[in-house]
Amino acid sequence: MTKAPKPPASRSGPRWLPVAIGGLLLALMGLFVALRLELTTEITHFLAAGEDARLAKLSRQLAESELTKTTILVVGVDRGGDGDSEGATERAIAAVDELAASLAEHEEVAWVRSGWREDNSQAIYELYFPRRVYFTAGEAGALEASLSDAGLEAAAEALQRQLRLPTAAMIKRVAPEDPLLLYPAILERLEHARAGPLSVRDGHFVTAEGDAVLFFATVHSPFQAAHQGPLQAEISERFAAMQAEDPGLSLRQSGVGRFALKSEAQIRGDITRISTIATVGVLALFLLLFRRLRLVLLPMLPLAAGVLTATTLCLLFFGRIHGLTLAFGASLIGVCIDYPVHLFNHHVLEPDPEGAAGAARRVRPGLLLGAATTVAGFVGLGWTSFPGVREIAVFAAAGVAAALAATLWLLPPLMGAAPPPVAIQRELAQRAGAVVEGLGARRRALLVLPILALILIAVAAPRLRFVDDVSALTERDPQLLAEDEAVRELVSRMDAGRMVVAIGDDDEQALAKNDRVHAALVAAREAGELADFQSMHELLWSQARQRENLAAYGEPEAFMARLDAAYAAHGFRAGVFSGFGEALEAQRAGEGAPPLDWPTLAASPLGDAAASMRVELDGQIGILSLTRGVDDPEAVAARLDALGLDDVHLFDQRALMAELYGRHRRSTLELVGLGLFAVLAMIGLRYRKLGPTLAAFTPALLAAGTTVALLVLAGFELTLLHVVSLLLVLSMGVDYGVFLVESRHSPGEVAATVLSLMACCLSTVLAFGLLAMSSNPALRAIGLTTGLGVLLSLVLAPTALILFTGAAAAEGAHSGKN
Repeated sequence: MTKAPKPPASRSGPRWLPVAIGGLLLALMGLFVALRLELTTEITHFLAAGEDARLAKLSRQLAESELTKTTILVVGVDRGGDGDSEGATERAIAAVDELAASLAEHEEVAWVRSGWREDNSQAIYELYFPRRVYFTAGEAGALEASLSDAGLEAAAEALQRQLRLPTAAMIKRVAPEDPLLLYPAILERLEHARAGPLSVRDGHFVTAEGDAVLFFATVHSPFQAAHQGPLQAEISERFAAMQAEDPGLSLRQSGVGRFALKSEAQIRGDITRISTIATVGVLALFLLLFRRLRLVLLPMLPLAAGVLTATTLCLLFFGRIHGLTLAFGASLIGVCIDYPVHLFNHHVLEPDPEGAAGAARRVRPGLLLGAATTVAGFVGLGWTSFPGVREIAVFAAAGVAAALAATLWLLPPLMGAAPPPVAIQRELAQRAGAVVEGLGARRRALLVLPILALILIAVAAPRLRFVDDVSALTERDPQLLAEDEAVRELVSRMDAGRMVVAIGDDDEQALAKNDRVHAALVAAREAGELADFQSMHELLWSQARQRENLAAYGEPEAFMARLDAAYAAHGFRAGVFSGFGEALEAQRAGEGAPPLDWPTLAASPLGDAAASMRVELDGQIGILSLTRGVDDPEAVAARLDALGLDDVHLFDQRALMAELYGRHRRSTLELVGLGLFAVLAMIGLRYRKLGPTLAAFTPALLAAGTTVALLVLAGFELTLLHVVSLLLVLSMGVDYGVFLVESRHSPGEVAATVLSLMACCLSTVLAFGLLAMSSNPALRAIGLTTGLGVLLSLVLAPTALILFTGAAAAEGAHSGKN
């Protein structure tokens, strides 16, 4: 052992300045985090970004669009077998009205719609009736046919039939100004667009079973729990009060908000549990090793510095922080604790004559190299295409750097003189040294470990499979999922995530493409390639198409002469449709209503329904056509390709995300590989010899490879989070290798270092082992990968030290026992 340490220098002056500055910064960051912390569970945060993933941006836009913000409530009544269907529906409608009134007053609700009011009918009339000639026919061929002499004959016959139906009263009112029945045709399209499979009863949406339906949209994203939580609580409380008065009521719901809330609550719970148990475990470990309250509590300072700094920077850069990032950060306890553990063990077991400051200087090269390699690995991920992975990279790099800074500059002034090692600490250090000595005596036998690792990797490699599906990062409650699917089947019946998108530089260009897309989808439906679709075309056509409709009439006087002749042949009096001729003349002269455009439609009662089929995408506009039952996607795609239009896509969100996810997952792996080369270069520059370089680097590489092999052989398919966790394994494995190589020449420090690694590994496995028990797939992936990898790093680091640096380490360990 070294000589007894000199008394520490005076605790005044510049030595305490870093402590004062650091304490102030931590207090300010703590206040900032407390005031600004906003957690999100939005899974699209882990979708690829970048110019080569343009449609992935559309997926993120959809996550913020009306489609995702809209929630559907279905209120039913237990009919009890009495057959009073009408009475039950009236009770359901009354309950929906009460819910709608409550939600309309909530600040988080953007709009509420439970049906169509009478004043909506007037507003729709004023919107479309003056523009009826613009909507004569949707396609060019149909337009020419409908305005030909034969087409006018057919229209006259159709009007005769309509006048003999029970709805004749309405037809008689509009026919003098609308003999072609253009407005009733518009209403028929709107009926399909506004209600789908629903019927309208007393101005309310009603399912086929007689349940009442309510739609509402939120102001903020459904992934923002701070806004969704109070809203969902309000719905639950309000409906519970209604059920107390009418126990027969039932409520079913469909919407992203409930899934996001449950996921957020699950992640928060896991984070709280992991942080609490891991912190208690670390404190217990330090109490066992050091038996000094000061040395037990001080490691919390680097942990606090790392987590607070990382959280602060993420909030500044990204505005809010993802739950998976925070869970990953909570597990950084396993990394950040390495630095104070290593410092304290050397301070107690191998005290420096200059006290804690001297011990810090002695271990500083190894700590700096270990932290630098960790930061370098995560910095490389800053160029990945996944925003969520970039956020994790910033969090990890900042947290590790801050924890190291706190260890080197804030802890030494607070540590005091080195206390004598307690019996268990001395005993464990001696046993650790004896283990290394024993391994050194069996150097050839040690080859079994790396050979076994390589065999496992070779066996597992052909079985390696990646799950390139972002949904694999989340777990949905089966009961909620079944309820959600049942509601959507009743209300929309459109396939989730499968649609056609027509993208243009502005609304007009996108609508012009959508006009042609509509014709292609109609043909696909008639050919049985898809079951049905819902299109913006039912509400709005491009202005160019509307003007084509007007131009197709030709001169109003000549057209009206042909119309009068055709209708007179079927018993209509000549001149009775002069109102239509006057309207047509006014439109031709530019004195009538202009063609319908998006701003006008958006401001109408139909604006809410239309908004779900329009998204903004990087300054462009996307018009969506929702589809159902696409039995032959290749045939539908071929029809769209035949249109010869740029930026028209059959968009299967899940399939596309899998393709893009796989592409960018591979690029992330490449970045991890580049990070490894950077780490190897840094280690090589430090040691400038092959043996120490390999001793520091190889354990991490073998541990990571063996971890993947064991997971694959156990039947796991890997996700992006496994890849990110491997970087943590590599970083900590390099730390273990570097710490041992740094101490290889000092007889007593090898034992102290091995004891430090054992303590670090125990705290890390504790933290990540808890993550491995989480029901969240992403957290479980992080926990399993990191916990297993760090444990393997502890086994392989001494092995590599002996194999690549010879007997010096073993001799040092032996000397350290005496």
